[in-house]
Amino acid sequence: MTNISKRPAYSYIRMSTEKQIKGDSLRRQLVWSENFAQRHDLELQDTTAFADIGVSAWKGLNRTKGRLGAFIELVRDGTIPSSSYLLIENLDRLSRTTPLEALDLFKEILKLGITVVARGEYGEEEIYTWTSINSNSNQLISTLSSMLRANRESERKSQIIREAFENKRALSRKGVKTNQRPPHWITATKIAKGEFEYSLNDRAPLVQWIFERSADGVGFDKIARDLNARGEATLKPSKQGWFHTSVANIITNRSAIGEYQPYEEVDGTRIARGDPIADYYPPVVTNDLWLRAQKLPHRNRKGGRAGTRFSNLLDGLTSCTHCQSRMYMLCNSRSSKQWQYLVCSGNFRKLTKEVEVEGVKQTVPICTDGTARFRYDLVEQFILDNVMEFGISDHMRIKKADAELKAVDEAIADLSVKLESLRSREQRLLTLVETENDDEIPGLLTALKSRTKERKEAEEQLTTLTHDRDVTMAKQKALDPASAIEVMREQWEASEDDGIRYGLRVRTNTAMREVIDFITFDSIEQTYTVILFGGLRAYKFPNVKFVKGPIKVTPMVVDLTRFAAEMPSHFDIHRADQAGKIPLDPKRRLVNDMLVRKRMKSAS
Repeated sequence: MTNISKRPAYSYIRMSTEKQIKGDSLRRQLVWSENFAQRHDLELQDTTAFADIGVSAWKGLNRTKGRLGAFIELVRDGTIPSSSYLLIENLDRLSRTTPLEALDLFKEILKLGITVVARGEYGEEEIYTWTSINSNSNQLISTLSSMLRANRESERKSQIIREAFENKRALSRKGVKTNQRPPHWITATKIAKGEFEYSLNDRAPLVQWIFERSADGVGFDKIARDLNARGEATLKPSKQGWFHTSVANIITNRSAIGEYQPYEEVDGTRIARGDPIADYYPPVVTNDLWLRAQKLPHRNRKGGRAGTRFSNLLDGLTSCTHCQSRMYMLCNSRSSKQWQYLVCSGNFRKLTKEVEVEGVKQTVPICTDGTARFRYDLVEQFILDNVMEFGISDHMRIKKADAELKAVDEAIADLSVKLESLRSREQRLLTLVETENDDEIPGLLTALKSRTKERKEAEEQLTTLTHDRDVTMAKQKALDPASAIEVMREQWEASEDDGIRYGLRVRTNTAMREVIDFITFDSIEQTYTVILFGGLRAYKFPNVKFVKGPIKVTPMVVDLTRFAAEMPSHFDIHRADQAGKIPLDPKRRLVNDMLVRKRMKSAS
């Protein structure tokens, strides 16, 4: 007997606000999708996989940033079969943009081979295909009418919202407190519909302390480090601690002296509307203190984009040897020249962590050893001058890309075998659930849930690996002698155009990430070490701070090629995570051991 698999169906659910979940909308859409799939012998997939909750379709965000866009891309790359059904409660869930824009989106989905099913105003079900929309003029006209109606309804609602906010701004100027989201040091208490009462909360003393420190001449960076050392929570919950910008935003915020600036959001950008309203909030500091904090210049910091020359060419590659925190770019003024240094961010920002000592939790600094400063311009110069691999031929780079591609292919093959086994075991459990006694079902369901979770995790890993393979292949195809690092260096040094220099340095940073695994900075030894090609080669440089005239250094070089068979593959290297830390892996330990032995041999 031939087993004919059912056609898959996917339910697309969209709600403009999360509040709609509390109503009947979500349940209604899910029940209809399940009933339709059952009546038409379709295999309904995860009903919440393509749900855009709190995503508006008026500006098309569900296509550009939402799950609808993800669905289309998965159909395009073949992950979702083009023969699938897409179930939508109503066409206005798909798009509320202008009729022609909505039609373009609708055509894009149908042209991929997807069958779209939508319910009408009175509950009737309409089935759309690329063939039907082209051959049935009535269906095309009714579709356009529906799209026009959805767009006009959204436009009407938008106008109502704009008028409501304009009314709130007008009331605010008459003294009515309408803002329900004041600064974090103020608590809003509702006293009537749309009206609030404000009072300073327990964060106000912290804000006052920050202003006093700034008025005393303490820089924003130093204030942030002191707050981190005290373990002080940020005003807006964050695990990243305090930064220069965190303090600067408080100091420059005129809400601290009671002002309120009404805003309006236009195309995702907040635009100030009218003059600030004085005496709106309870002031947390006096006008005098606020002014004294503003007048003191903080010349040790420059904000904005990374300059006109992409200052840190080593961005994403550097870490502290002692705590694995990322290295932080620091600018210090000396005479008329601005010197830049790399410092351990964990030590410089005085970050702390909790440890348990004999059952007692204690707060200790993340890094006490990473105190040295490494002059950035010399670090960049020495690395570019001495790392010979930056001039490698395309032949070597292609060999490296081939090795990476082979490793990914092997990982995909292993994971595919594992996934097939998991699917078989999951199917066997499903069969048992259908045939076993009721007493056995709870245990089987628990096992099935666990197996399903393993299978989904394996599928996610396979998706990631497949993406990595596509990226590696793209890089392999893009190999070009003109993109060599030393060629780009010559070009940016010769160019007088800031835009060209910036672009070349950005491309160089990307190319360096392909060659360099990591650069580790040792404050105790006063050295920094560049590790390349999966740990096969290392360059160790001294920390030179003060020079007069041109200078050249000869780094200590360790060639680990003969140890390649004993070392982990290139794909075992851990890149910097979100916290900016690089774990100490076996490769790094091996490199450090080799450098120590070589130094001892040289000394003897």
